[in-house]
Amino acid sequence: MNKQTVIDLVSPRLKLIRTEMEYTQDQMAEIIGISKKTLVQLEKGRQEIGWATAVVVCALFRESALLRSVMGEDPIELAEMAVHEEIHSRQTAASASINWWTEIGQWQQYQLQQHTAGGHYRIIGADQRRLFSTGDREKALAEFKKYMDML
Repeated sequence: MNKQTVIDLVSPRLKLIRTEMEYTQDQMAEIIGISKKTLVQLEKGRQEIGWATAVVVCALFRESALLRSVMGEDPIELAEMAVHEEIHSRQTAASASINWWTEIGQWQQYQLQQHTAGGHYRIIGADQRRLFSTGDREKALAEFKKYMDML
């Protein structure tokens, strides 16, 4: 795995990722930090994305089914492996660890949490996988209620 491989996997799929996520070209360009003109060139294959843009797409669209279909469960892991020969987990001692999430509510296997620094909300399931995220408290509560009503 190298940088070019990651670029080659992301570049031709940029437009498909954008449409999968239902963003306009203006929105997508703003999200990934490039001009709309550049995005158009990339989507038409007239220009290849750079390494930094490929990493941004992997990070910000890691939940994309399309991206996962070509890069596996975690696109960021592939990007990391392109630049690091080895990755060793750095486990923090329990007494020094910081809990970044405050529990707002719990129902069955679902938890509604708020990030202590960012202030955004997430709903996680029994397997500790994120099911939903938003910066809007009311939307988080409404979505959490949907999970409660499902059971």
